Amino acid sequence: MSEDLVTSYQMPPLHNPILIVGFGGWSNGGNIALKSIDYIIQKKGATLMAEIDPDPFYQFTQNRPVITIREGRLQDLNLKRISFYFWSNKKGENDLILLKAEEPDYRWPTFAQILFHLCKQWGVSLIMSLGGMYDDVLHTEAIVSGIYSLGEWKEVFIKKDIHLIDYEGPSGIHSLIMQRAEKESCPFVGLWGHSPLYLRGTNIKVVIRIINLIASFFDFSIATHELEGSLKEFDHQIGEILEKNSELREHIEKIKKTRKGELRKKDAPKIINIKDFFRPKDS
Repeated sequence: MSEDLVTSYQMPPLHNPILIVGFGGWSNGGNIALKSIDYIIQKKGATLMAEIDPDPFYQFTQNRPVITIREGRLQDLNLKRISFYFWSNKKGENDLILLKAEEPDYRWPTFAQILFHLCKQWGVSLIMSLGGMYDDVLHTEAIVSGIYSLGEWKEVFIKKDIHLIDYEGPSGIHSLIMQRAEKESCPFVGLWGHSPLYLRGTNIKVVIRIINLIASFFDFSIATHELEGSLKEFDHQIGEILEKNSELREHIEKIKKTRKGELRKKDAPKIINIKDFFRPKDS
């Protein structure tokens, strides 16, 4: 079954590859996972390697196909894709394989089975999953937490100021991949970026940190000038908003007090969206 659902476009020579996984949806708070994957693919010129047939895994009334129509004629129809990209790391010890997809709606165990079939076929030496969550943090912070299956990564996390995760509650497909990795004795690492509850959209500050962490782990360089330019513009805009809007200032102060224990969790501020305070560019 695995072979029937996989389309391979090329089989490049692979040198001790790392699989980096990012899913859209529930586990992509702040667009951290997909933006990080997209940016690495773009900046490193990663090429499409293989795809898994999306049909068994998605409910298309929720993950609707995107079409292009010109002058009454259908030009293109794109279903959600489960795509693997490849980049040869000439300087480091590990090539990269990057998986980009929306989180499947159905058949998570089957998806994990196919994924690990490919990992064995490609000789994947470690799986790193990326995720994002909303939390009582501030837009000025770039907090990343992690999970690991090999003890050596604990020291790496501590050195890199990556928080060790303590969590009990709902999970995503990452959990099945992590469990299957343990069963298959495949090293697994997860990085989770934290975004403020009041910030929707891409959390550029955390994306920059995640990308730089990955580059430091696997010994490659990657320019983040474009992201840093976007972050600078965002910081300028939010600075102007904070000067003029007392509601948002009070909201942030309450978050600070909650984290210090000066305010009970149940008295924490209501969730607001910072986009509500932005003015349209043409105004």
